[in-house]
Amino acid sequence: LIDWLHIMATVIWIGGMFTNMIILRPAALKVLSPGDAGRLIGAVMKRFRVIVYASIVLLGVTGIPLKIINENYISIINFENNWEIVSFIKHICYGILVILAVYSFEVIAPKLGKLAANGPSDALSRLQKKQMIAGASAFLAALVILILSSLMRYIG
Repeated sequence: LIDWLHIMATVIWIGGMFTNMIILRPAALKVLSPGDAGRLIGAVMKRFRVIVYASIVLLGVTGIPLKIINENYISIINFENNWEIVSFIKHICYGILVILAVYSFEVIAPKLGKLAANGPSDALSRLQKKQMIAGASAFLAALVILILSSLMRYIG
């Protein structure tokens, strides 16, 4: 059950990121006016935010016992085997992913909402670019996490 919950939280969070970056955002920007696309993406992200925060908590709560019961586990921060080293790097990436999610939802999104209400501007364009960089960085961190998680199954 713990493993299943951990995998589900991962699939939902990273799958949502993939859907947003590869499908929703490009389609919305192609067929809707910039204002309508912004409102749609904002509404989706408002709902997705709850899912992301639930996933962060669930991954933390389930990840700790999953790590402890693994036969390769030695201690919290230990570099005596390859599994522990990869696990440490994976958790650094998870921390980066969490920071980027909180930054996007709590810092960038409110500013975007205020700027977008005033119509197109250079400041809005710069902030949208910053949001895209944060999103792409988060997606890259998520992909690294998936690669490292797969690698951890085969090393000891």
